[in-house]
Parts: sequence; structure tokens; C-alpha cells
Amino acid sequence: MAAYVADGATSHAGYIITFLNSHFDDNIKSLDKIRDVVKDVKEQKDTLEKRLSQVSKEVPIEIKKAITTAESVTAKIVAIGEEKETLQHEVLDLVHELQPMVEELSRLTSQLQELEKHSKYLAFVARVEELSSEMQSCLLTESLQPALESFHALTALYDELQDSKCKHLLSFMTDTILFWNQILRDRVADEFEEVLKVMRWPTVPTTMKAPPVSNYSELKTRLQRLFKKLLHLQLPDSISVETLPSNPLLQKIPGMRPLLLPLQLMVKPLKKRFRYHFYGKRRTNSIDKPEWYFTQVLNWIRDHWDFLAQNIQPLLDETEYKEICANTEFMRGMVMLVMEKLADDLPRLLYNDVVFSHTVDEVLLFDRELRSTHGYPPTLPGCLDLLTTPEALSKWLAVEKKFAVEKVERMLESPTAWESQYKDIVDVDEVKVPECAESFMTLLYTITDRYKPLPDPVAKVQFLGLQLELLEDFRIRLVQVMKDAAPAPTAHTHTAVLNAIHYIVQVLKEWSEMVFFLQIQYFRTNHTRLVQENLRESHEKKTSCISPPKYGISSPVNTSQSSDALALELENLPSLHTTVFEDIVDLFESIMNDMLKNIVSYVFTDVQARSQPYRKDKWLALSSQKDLVTTLGLSTSACEMLLVLKDHLCLVEQRLSRPLFVKFWQRLAARLNSFIYNEVILANHYSEGGAMQLQFDMVRNLFPLFGEYTQKPESYFREVREACTLLTLKTGSAILLKETLYSALHEPSRDASLQQTDPKAALRDIGVFTLTPEQAESDADKCELVLADLHNSNLKQVFKVLIKQQGAMETEA
Repeated sequence: MAAYVADGATSHAGYIITFLNSHFDDNIKSLDKIRDVVKDVKEQKDTLEKRLSQVSKEVPIEIKKAITTAESVTAKIVAIGEEKETLQHEVLDLVHELQPMVEELSRLTSQLQELEKHSKYLAFVARVEELSSEMQSCLLTESLQPALESFHALTALYDELQDSKCKHLLSFMTDTILFWNQILRDRVADEFEEVLKVMRWPTVPTTMKAPPVSNYSELKTRLQRLFKKLLHLQLPDSISVETLPSNPLLQKIPGMRPLLLPLQLMVKPLKKRFRYHFYGKRRTNSIDKPEWYFTQVLNWIRDHWDFLAQNIQPLLDETEYKEICANTEFMRGMVMLVMEKLADDLPRLLYNDVVFSHTVDEVLLFDRELRSTHGYPPTLPGCLDLLTTPEALSKWLAVEKKFAVEKVERMLESPTAWESQYKDIVDVDEVKVPECAESFMTLLYTITDRYKPLPDPVAKVQFLGLQLELLEDFRIRLVQVMKDAAPAPTAHTHTAVLNAIHYIVQVLKEWSEMVFFLQIQYFRTNHTRLVQENLRESHEKKTSCISPPKYGISSPVNTSQSSDALALELENLPSLHTTVFEDIVDLFESIMNDMLKNIVSYVFTDVQARSQPYRKDKWLALSSQKDLVTTLGLSTSACEMLLVLKDHLCLVEQRLSRPLFVKFWQRLAARLNSFIYNEVILANHYSEGGAMQLQFDMVRNLFPLFGEYTQKPESYFREVREACTLLTLKTGSAILLKETLYSALHEPSRDASLQQTDPKAALRDIGVFTLTPEQAESDADKCELVLADLHNSNLKQVFKVLIKQQGAMETEA
């Protein structure tokens, strides 16, 4: 309470201070306004007192009115409650009284609905009988067109009942439709086939020119009239079982539907010929010669193309079937013949690998010819759908793997397996691909080309798995050959294996970016995700069946939760950050890097072994620069080392592919640069002549060995080049540089206003960019410049060389 009072006093004081400051300023004359201010304050006070008095009088009246209203409302609520109780009892009594009547009405309603169903059922039956009677009357009076219209109405009535659960009614209508279809079809089909025969259908290629058809226009008119009548007899797809294949394998293929009735009749004579030649005990029915019936079907498609386009397609364009192509429909009929034959031979083909493989080749050629040359749509079923059935696909994968493994064996056993096919052609043989590697990748490409047109993406994924399996097997074989040739890394076999691996990696990377393999990767990741989601949903359903049900009012949808779910769904979408060959490419690249590292180590070790005399040269005892001007040449101790290096470079260049050789000499140059810098330059003392000799050996002899492969070989020997630059500095420049760097690194200026010389700028002025004083100061083992104590006899890195050089020059002076 005391705190509250204190707070109130503080607030009043603050208000008073603000009030006075707002009316009076620092000028004493402002006090003249005090009478006016007092007057205004008194008027405000009187106004507030009047309002307060008025409110105090009105409030009790308002409160009394509110209490009266509340009592009235309470009384009404009580009355309504009593009325509600009364009505509730009356309603319950009425419900109890009317319950028998409601039950009776429900029973009568159910009976009425049942009678209505029976009435509609009988109406449909009566309509079917009526249409049947109309067709019978029309046929008795030889009025075919009204009979066709009645049949068309009957099929339309059947379409209305497609979703009905009255199985017996549907069965009755189906039998009726098939009955009248057969009768009407026989009336029209005979005349239609006769007209086709007179118009020389089917076309039979002969060497003799046939005479022209008489009354061709009249025959064409009859053909048009009969063709349209047959279209009226077209059965719905759900009951048109007559032309569907009966083979169980073909029934599993989606998209199989009957042909248009006129086209069925047009295909009928060709179907008889096909069965005559390619079924039974005919010599043309040879299981190892599938190309015979494939070729025959392609010839039929080619021979009848013009007739269908000129005479049948215009008729389809005039009817409701204008979206159907006559030639496509005819090809579909021919494909059905081939699929039936192939399905009939398939059980015997599964027991003969050679014949099965030959049949697959012919099927692929037939499908390619059919779709590319004749424009058969890819959405329609074809012979490849048969090869993707479980029985045929498993056999195809087994045969493909068997023949591929045998071919790989022959590749590796060939005496020219590790020879390049283009070794005599310089421009072509940059990659130096061994024969076995090129043949293996050609084999994989052939497998890809064979399964690429398959309609089932699951089958494509299985073939991709076979290719990955073959790649892994070939990789293991290359590793075995590599281990056998490991003692001689620069030998022909070892380098050929490395070239083979590099070629395989490059080809696989190119394939990974192809649209075909990207589509397979997308399907594979998406399919895996869907399988996982289905498993999770089935598990959740089982869990929900076990858990007790929950009742209550559902809560409104949380917007944040829905957005989070959407974000999660987007994250779970299949991505293409990886490729189908990424894992196997990583394995090949790992082997390739190890082999290249071994070759570099082998060459470097050999060069290092030959460098012992050069490292032990007495650089401090060499003549002065003036004496070496005319006699300067390559150091005798460096001849063997550089000669061995040159021989290795030439040999590896001849045996490695160009990209691999570039990596090789760059890595070798890096190791040589580090070795010479640490083991030669920093390990010796130099006179002026010794520094000049070292620079001559490096710049005029070592660097040019790599100058054949790059325009600036010195860029790969930066430490050596910059060390030589420092060693060959003039005496004055060397002393000045040493003092500048020592002052900057070891004697920081006490006066901040004095600007010190930047040691990096001093180094850059003489062409030293790689070596930095800071790195050398922090780590004496690194190949950097170090400015140590001037009195230390074992100065570090290249500045140790500078001090030795200066000492030698002073001694000579």
C-alpha cells in the first residue's frame, strides 16, 4: 500500500511539473499569466464536479432498471424450461404412439422400392424383347437397315447397365446381343467378303500384271454401304470376346481390345493364310526361324497400305470412328497374329537358349521396323509386351547374362585383349583404349539398345541391374590383372588396365547424362519411395485396427501443420542428384587414382635414387659467376637423373591416354618440385657460381623436359623457380631484402606512425609469389622462406640460402 501511495505521489508531482513547465518558461514576465491559469483550472474543476454530481444521481436508477430486467428474463427462462419439459413428454408420448405406424410405413416403402426395381427390371427385359422382335420382323421382311438400328439401340441399352449389379440381367442382354450380332453379321459379312474378294483383297503380289477391276465405282459404293452397316454391329469392348486372344499370357497384357468388325473381316483371310503356313506340321512352321512369319506380316502391312488409306480411311472419317487410323487398326490385327504365334511358341523357346536369343533379336527387329517405318503407335501393345511377362523376362535376363559372361571371358583371353585397335592411327589413338575394354562397353551398349524399347519400366530397371552386375564383375577382373602387373607399374599391361578403367569411367559418365538413364533413375527412386510408403501405410492400418477407436469432434485443420506436411512431401520427391552409374563409377575412379599414384611413385622413386650424386654436389666450391659465363653447362651429377626422368616421361606418354598422362606428369612435377626444394636447395650451401649452376640445371634442363606438355613448365616448379631467383640475386639486392624482411618480421616498429615495408611486397618485387615469410616463420618444415635469428648458424628455408650466399660472397671478397 505504501508503495502504491508513493507511486501516486510521484505521478502527481510529475504532472504538476509538466503543467507548470507548459505554461511558464524561464522569462519572469510569464508569471503575469498566473491569474488566467488559475481561472481556467477553477472552471475545469467546477465542470468536473457538476458532471460527477449528475452521474451519482443517474446510476442508482439504471441499476434498478437492470435488476428488474434480469428478474423478468429469469422468470421467462423458468417458464420456457417448464414448457420444454412438457413438450418433451408430449413428443415422447407421440413417438411411442406413432412407432407402429412408422414401422408399417417403412415396410411399405421398402416393398414399394422393391416393386419399382422389379418394374424397371421387367421394363428392361421388355425393351430387350421388343428390340428382339423388331429385329426379327425386319429380317423376315428383308429390311436390314432397321434391324441394324434396333441392334445399335440394344447395345446402347447395354451400355447404360454397365455398372448394374444385376448379373443375370447383364448375362441375358449379353447373350441376346451376341445372338443377334451373329445373325446380322452373317447377313452382312458374306456380301462384304464377296465385295472385298472382287476388289482383290487381300493383295497378292505376283509377277504378272492383273487386269483392272470392272465396275470398280459400283463395288466401292457397295463396300462403303456394307462397311457402315458392319460398324453398327460393333460389339462393346466388355462383351467382344470373340476376337480376343485365348492364350493366358496375352490376357495379362493391358490394352488388348478387339478390332473394329469390318477390319476383323478384312484380317480374316490373312489370318487363315498365317495359320496355314505357320502352325501345324508345315515346313514353314520352324521354331528356329521366327523371321519367316515376321517378314510375312511386314510384307502384308506394306502391300495393303495404299488400299486401306484410299478406300477404308475415308469411310472411318465419315463416322464416329474418325479418330481411328485404318492402317493402324490393320497393323494391330497383324500384331495380334504375331503375338498369338509367339505366345504359342514361348513354352518351347524357354528350353533352348540359342533359339530363344535368336527369337528375341528378331522380335526387337520386328518391333523397331513396325514402329519406326510404319508408324505403329508406342502406346499400343506389341510383341515386346510378351517378352516382359515374368516367365519370358527372367529367361531373357538369364540368357543375356550367360552370353555376356561368355563373351567377356573370350575378350580377356584374346591375345590382343590389351592392345589398342587404333594403335597405328595416331590421331584416333589418343585414349589408347584396349580391345577388351572397348568390346566390353560395346557389349553394354548393345544390351542397352536391346532393352531400351521395352514398354515396362520395371523390366528396364532389371536390365540396368544386370549391366551394373556385369560392370562389377569386369571391375574385379581388372583388379586381378592389375595386381598381377603391379610389380612393373609402367609396363604395358598395367598401363593398359589403367587406360581401360579411364575409358569405362568416361563412357559411364556420358551415359549417366542421357535422358534414357535419367528416366530410369527417376522411376527407380520414385518406385522405391512408393513401395516404402505402401509398407508404412499398411503398417499404420494394422496399428489402427489394433488400437481402440476414438470418438469426439474433429479439430479444425492446422494451417502450419498442413504447410509442414507439404514441405515434407516436396523434400521426399525423388531427386536426380545421383545417377544410375554413380556407385560403380566411384569404384572405378578409386582404382584409377590408386594405379596412377603407383605409377607416379614408381617413377619418382627411380628418379630420386639417381639423384644422390646431385644432392651431394659441393655447390659452395664452384667457381664464380664470371668464370662460368663461357663454361656453364649441365651438372655431370644431374645427367643420369634427368636422363632417367626423360625416359620415363617418354615411355609413360606412349602408353597412357592423353588425359591420364596429363594427370601423371602434373603430379610427378609437384613431387619433384617438393623434393628438389627440400632435399637439394635447402640442404646445401651455395656460392655465387653454385647458385648460377643450380639455376641453369633447373631452368635450362629440368623445366624443358616438361615444356613438351605445357607452355609454362616453370608454373609447376614454383618453389624451385623462386628459390633460384632468390639465390641469384645481386649482392646489394640480397642484403637489402634480408634486412627488410628481418625488420618487418622480428623488429616491429615502436612508433605506429612510421610505415614499415610490406615483406610480401618486397618478395613480389623480385618475382617471388608462392613463398611467404609468415608461413615459413610458423613452420620450419614447410617449403617457405624463413628469416631466423641473424646469429643462428642453421638459418631456415630459402633465407638460410640467402645468408649462406652472402657469407660466401663476403669470403670471396
